[in-house]
Amino acid sequence: MTDLVSPSSGPGRGEPVVHQLLYRSRSRNGASSALQMSDILAEARPANQREGITGVLTVVNGTFIQLVEGTDAALDRLMERLLRDPRHSDLVVLERRSAPVRMFGDWDMVSPRLAVSDVALLDLLLDDPNAGMAAYARILIHAVATQDRVLEGRRNSADSPESSPVAPRITQPHRPGPGV
Repeated sequence: MTDLVSPSSGPGRGEPVVHQLLYRSRSRNGASSALQMSDILAEARPANQREGITGVLTVVNGTFIQLVEGTDAALDRLMERLLRDPRHSDLVVLERRSAPVRMFGDWDMVSPRLAVSDVALLDLLLDDPNAGMAAYARILIHAVATQDRVLEGRRNSADSPESSPVAPRITQPHRPGPGV
């Protein structure tokens, strides 16, 4: 997905501005991992693609954390859907702002696998009423980048000759014969 803005875009320049929204909500079905959010992700990805929304969704101890980006109108429609979604309760918008570029422009909705340290940091932020988008974004960007590196490493190793499905040829060490 392409960014909504370019370095020369913005208010007064005739081009749309990207808006970012960070919210948290309680999972009504007890979701605590990306696997348990698969139904949400299956619905969100095509809907977000149609709406031009990008972002990241994760869950920590039954609390959804989502940072989404798009036009103001698209984010308003998303929030209306989320408020009606029976899988969410206690939805709170933590921050909404305009930005010069997207943070997650390549993802209609990514749900990174979180390291234990990421979970602990996000849990601390959830307890901090003053934590803003920058603090959450730093952790979420790190989690997505880490996941990308892991996946890229797997792709590279899958392309290497050592990972070929053909069994490697085993050679015996050279041993001198008798009398040598």
